[in-house]
Amino acid sequence: MAKNTPAVKEKTAVSADVIDFSSDAGRGMEGADKDSFALPFLTILQGLSPQMETVEGAKIGLYINTITNKMSASVDVIPVAFQRRYLAWAPRADGGGFKGVHEVIEVESANYKRDENNQLIDNDGNILKDTRIHYVLVVDEDGGFTPAIISMSSTQVKKSKRWLSLMQNVQLKDANGKSFNPPSFSHVYTLTSQKESNDSGTWYGFAVGIKGQVTDGAMYKAAKALNVQVQAGHVSASAPPEAEEAPSGKF
Repeated sequence: MAKNTPAVKEKTAVSADVIDFSSDAGRGMEGADKDSFALPFLTILQGLSPQMETVEGAKIGLYINTITNKMSASVDVIPVAFQRRYLAWAPRADGGGFKGVHEVIEVESANYKRDENNQLIDNDGNILKDTRIHYVLVVDEDGGFTPAIISMSSTQVKKSKRWLSLMQNVQLKDANGKSFNPPSFSHVYTLTSQKESNDSGTWYGFAVGIKGQVTDGAMYKAAKALNVQVQAGHVSASAPPEAEEAPSGKF
């Protein structure tokens, strides 16, 4: 080969079958409706949580996604909708288990009696728990987001009330400088857990703090869309965890 003759690069074969997934976005699930999916619950691991024995690395006080089993010490969420409901549970002595959801007006107009522990009992003997349900988008570390549900009952009802107050107290200014309360999904909140106790024992409860305003347009659009779906009754939940608190002695 003569000097200074440029080397000829061999051509690399390029596949003509380039896969473009975006052109088929959403296909394959055309027959699925709201009852075909179940939103996961985001809850705190307690001493009696079943995941303590079945999920590797499970520790009391960690948040866990009840479908993916992903765990973390804290989690960022965008609250998109809120509901108050009564959840029915079979007594533990009868094997426990979730028995359904009831509207507030349905329960509070029925004159149900309370047992020796001051628990509201329906005509079938199930325990009715006043539960505050928060629909959220969980913000992942990489900027992604997924829907989930957080339910708060018993001692955690006051945490729900505080969270709603935080949302209500947020103030922004419009183009004319007038203050207004933006939608709940305008801001990101950080959830951590904290140790709590009473005469029954010790558990971990919710701690909520505001992190900052949503700045990702796609994330805001997704939060708004989920809000619309919840309000229209197009969102279904997986079976909820039996308790947000499960005292199991001091630890």
